Amino acid sequence: MTRIWVVRHGQSMLNAVERIQGWSDAPLTPTGREQSTTRGLDFAAAGIRFDAAFSGDGMRHRETAAGLLAAAGSALTAQPDPRWRELSFGALEGMHVRRFSRLMEEHAEAERPFIATLDALAAEDPLAETPATVAVRALEALHDAADAGSEVLVVTSGITIMSLLHTLGGALDARSGPANLSVSTIRRHEDAWIVDRAADPDPIAV
Repeated sequence: MTRIWVVRHGQSMLNAVERIQGWSDAPLTPTGREQSTTRGLDFAAAGIRFDAAFSGDGMRHRETAAGLLAAAGSALTAQPDPRWRELSFGALEGMHVRRFSRLMEEHAEAERPFIATLDALAAEDPLAETPATVAVRALEALHDAADAGSEVLVVTSGITIMSLLHTLGGALDARSGPANLSVSTIRRHEDAWIVDRAADPDPIAV
């Protein structure tokens, strides 16, 4: 059995100033670095020893993985993989979060879920990705990560996590999304994927 620990990155500078970041990037804030260390200590206390580690190729992903692994007592270096990037927001990259929320409300319909609203926005922008596109690349990366060991760390981004969990049937409140350093646990058992934990911000329980 393989268990993959999918972790959202720590607070970045763009998070702190409430700007949309997909393929845009920024370093972690001091808070983000502290979050990464705290989560790493949490893994260490739970006795989790990683066989392999992967991350998105953004600065925020790599810095989070490095801080987490160091605090967990691991000598591993996370392998950057662009398939674990956040969804591309296209022309909306860098938009203030409040303005983006208003835009989402304008495109929302009573029966349209959050992910479908993102689809509607992407349909208007050739540089933007849909959650389904993100899920395809993330699921491909998940298969590769599962071949790397029994306990595997992945550091990625919020909507990438949401898209992947949606595809795998994991329940998640789309209104708030995954918090920084929240943890999702996905097991591969034979040919099946099992979501045991979906964007949980609480301490690790094994």
